[in-house]
Amino acid sequence: MSDWRWSKAILFATAVCAFYWALSIAAAFGPQITLTFPIIDVAIGSQFVLSMLAALVPATTCFLLYAETRRSLRKWQAPWFVYLIAVATGLGLPFASYFGSHYASFPWNEESRHTLARVLAINLFLTPLWEEIIWRGSFLQKLSSFVSEPRAILVSSLAWTAWHGGYIAFLYAHGIPVGALLALSLTYFCIGIILASLYEMANKSIWPCVLLHAALNASTTVYYKTFDRATELSSYVAELIAISAVAALLYRSRICQRRKTLLQHEAV
Repeated sequence: MSDWRWSKAILFATAVCAFYWALSIAAAFGPQITLTFPIIDVAIGSQFVLSMLAALVPATTCFLLYAETRRSLRKWQAPWFVYLIAVATGLGLPFASYFGSHYASFPWNEESRHTLARVLAINLFLTPLWEEIIWRGSFLQKLSSFVSEPRAILVSSLAWTAWHGGYIAFLYAHGIPVGALLALSLTYFCIGIILASLYEMANKSIWPCVLLHAALNASTTVYYKTFDRATELSSYVAELIAISAVAALLYRSRICQRRKTLLQHEAV
């Protein structure tokens, strides 16, 4: 039985968010230092290092502290349809932004395919994995031990949104309009619901969430880098509408499935 209660949940969320915000804001607004390694012809910027550490350090800490987190990483088996939902949702949702775009050209060509494959492959074992370890493999799982699953999904989604405050500051520093950032904040909340619902549907396996998260990042990179759509508010609004609909559908589906399972157990 978990020894977590609300006090520990709040402390956990506050600590990891504060750490992430501090490093993200330092990366966005602090001096940029480049470390060069002539022998291997590699240069690494301080912005990149801080951004990586912001998620890697909390994820590593969770992995070392919580047996539940390690179990969620060892559990590869999940229903096939959960992986299908992960791929379809992750790859498709960012392109729903097209319906709000002022540009008639759909952002898909030979270069887009290469970019999608490259970013997806890289993301599978970087930030998406680390963030899923923190928020689904650790925080959501601990919450579920002392509150109902529907409430745990919503609370974890709020914490997930707060976590991205540091990244929103980073985007603001790089010229993304405030209106787009507000829409993006709501989008993060809905994505949190999607990921948490998928985690529960996968019987607490983290890997469908990692796959969805990595695919979402890859598709977002492909869509928003084309025609400078990163500053286009209407694209963010269109994406928010699509993601809200998917979040509501998966959340309701998971709650209905959970209710049906409880009724079956009561009948036995």
